[in-house]
Amino acid sequence: MTYNLKDLTRLIAKRNFCVLATQGKQGPHVTGVCYVAKGLDIFVPTSSKTTKFHNIIRDPHVAIHIPVPWPLFPAPPRSIQFRGAAKILPINDADANAALAQTSPVTRRVLKHLLDNVDTQRWGESVWIRVRPVKRIETFMVGVPVTTVFRDEKKALLHFDVPDANAEAI
Repeated sequence: MTYNLKDLTRLIAKRNFCVLATQGKQGPHVTGVCYVAKGLDIFVPTSSKTTKFHNIIRDPHVAIHIPVPWPLFPAPPRSIQFRGAAKILPINDADANAALAQTSPVTRRVLKHLLDNVDTQRWGESVWIRVRPVKRIETFMVGVPVTTVFRDEKKALLHFDVPDANAEAI
């Protein structure tokens, strides 16, 4: 069976943690974040006084890494990574909230609690960051049996071209 972009989109939606890399004045800023997904779009809740918010305002080019742990044995996680275009959206954004409504009950409850109880004086107003992949999504060991890496490690690396409609100008 060939792993395709539809399968990858489903896997991204099942996960809820990624590493977001932004570019700051002093260099890269990397942070682990919780997310929800709708299609290939990833929505990250944050606040208007965070470093990632200010970095994205200055430069919307970001990178995402989604670790995908193996279900039954301790091994380095599989991974999904891509470069993307980030955009700040209001907290009442329809697409972000539709993605939130479709996520697991635990993730939904945690995120709603955080969003409803943010200290706005300290952190600012809550917003969504939408990250949209551009050009290509790369994976390691996703959709590939673990034994494959022992026979032919090149087959462990896959890439998926992102449809042009996803490469919206920023």
